[in-house]
Parts: sequence; C-alpha cells; structure tokens
Amino acid sequence: MAQDDCGCRHQDRVEGVSGIEVERGARGVATVWLSNPRRLNALSDRMVIGLGEELPRLAADQTCRAIVLRGRGGVFCAGRDLADLKALQASDTEAIRAMYGHMQRMNEVIYDSPQPVISVIEKYAFGIATMIATWTDIAIAEENAELGYPEVHHGITPYGAVPTMLNAMSQKAMMDLLLTGRRVKAPEAVRLGILTRAVPAERLDAELEAVLEHLSRGSAAAIRNSKQFVRECETLSYRQGMAAATERHVQGLANPETKQGLAAFADKKKAGWS
Repeated sequence: MAQDDCGCRHQDRVEGVSGIEVERGARGVATVWLSNPRRLNALSDRMVIGLGEELPRLAADQTCRAIVLRGRGGVFCAGRDLADLKALQASDTEAIRAMYGHMQRMNEVIYDSPQPVISVIEKYAFGIATMIATWTDIAIAEENAELGYPEVHHGITPYGAVPTMLNAMSQKAMMDLLLTGRRVKAPEAVRLGILTRAVPAERLDAELEAVLEHLSRGSAAAIRNSKQFVRECETLSYRQGMAAATERHVQGLANPETKQGLAAFADKKKAGWS
C-alpha cells in the first residue's frame, strides 16, 4: 500500500495510458491525478477522454465518498495540450465535433458527480484547467498559484469558459479575465469566485486533509442530496426553490440517516458513518 502527500493509505492504484491515474485511499477518497509531466500536465485528447471515462466509474461506486483532482509533479495543469489542438485543426468536422463532445462530457461529469469533487491547484491552472477548478465543488490552491484564461492570446475564442465563468463570478469580472487573458494569483481568484480558498504552499496538503476530515463527518446521503439540490435550484426561480426545499424536507425527515444523525447528536455520540 502506497501513501500520498496528505498521508492517505492507498488500497489500489490504476494507471492508464491516457495520462489519468486513480488512487484509492482511506475514508473512501479517490485521487484522480493528471499525469502529463513533460507538458506541465496539459490536457491531451486522451486525458480529456480519460477523465470522461474514470469519473463516471467513481460516481457509480458507493464506497467512494470524495474525489480529489490533482496534478503530478507539483503542477496542476498548464491548460489544453496545444499540440493536440493544432493536430485537431487538420481533422474533418465530425472528428472535431466528437472531440469537443468528449470535452463537454468531461465538464459535465465533474460538475454532476454525486460525490464532492475537490481540486488542488499548484503552480498553474490556465484555460481549461481554470475551468475545471471552477466546475469542482471545492477548489484549494497554494497562494502563489496562477490562474486565468489566456486563450485570446493564442487566437482562440474560449466559448467553453463562458458558462463556467457566468456560474461563478460577476459579468464584469468575467469580461476582465476573458478579454485581457491576464493571469491572476490565487488570492484574487478566491475573491473572483474561481477558488474556494488559498493557503501557503506548505499548508496545502494539511488544508486538503482538513476538508476531507470534515466531509467524512457528514452523511454521504445528506452530502449527495445537498449537492443535487444545488444543481436543481440553478434552474428554478427563488420562490420555486423555496417550495422545492419544503417538499424535500417533508420527504427527507424520516430518512434513516437523518434519524441516526439526530439520535447520535442527542446521545452526544458520533454517527455511524463518521
């Protein structure tokens, strides 16, 4: 059994040719590693496809409590592998459409995963990597990490970034990043809504461990339902959301884990899932 940077013991490890590696650790935590070190973990076509395949497998695994996205070698991800993007230009329309379909699937499986998805940002997260960080539920970065959408500097219109950015920040902040392509440090990315928190590099693994510890104290069903309801409310008006919340409370009060949690609290004990 191996041990990762945050001290979690691993039960197994899956290494594929796609540049995506999955490690299973304690407390049901799965760490998904981006591994393309010669290109600072830039996402190749195969890595995009690999993420779209691996995350649904984890989503369907009832023993998986949380998913952590990280990059090998102390770097999260430098963005899209431009060599693959350049090669794609020579393909026919159907091949291009298929590849962007894989990218859409990758975004959706990160965003819709029933488990909490945590991204850990070291050094760089540019373009599609910033987008991935925004899609995740919790995004932790080292203070000196740099993020941004530099696509316009390469003559690329970052269409895929727009829904992500509108979901996370004000339109003015979005326009600033989108049109200038400027890089921002992690503390500013927190203020803009891209990241959850930024900490000194030496505290990054401890911060991740604290997040995972808090998640392990919660009911898996309650966490899953909370995340699902947030997604549902995105399509509802405020009043519709209030009505839906009332109905969910009526249906959920008799949930076995709710009964167990309330009983444990009354008895000053830990719930069985903790």
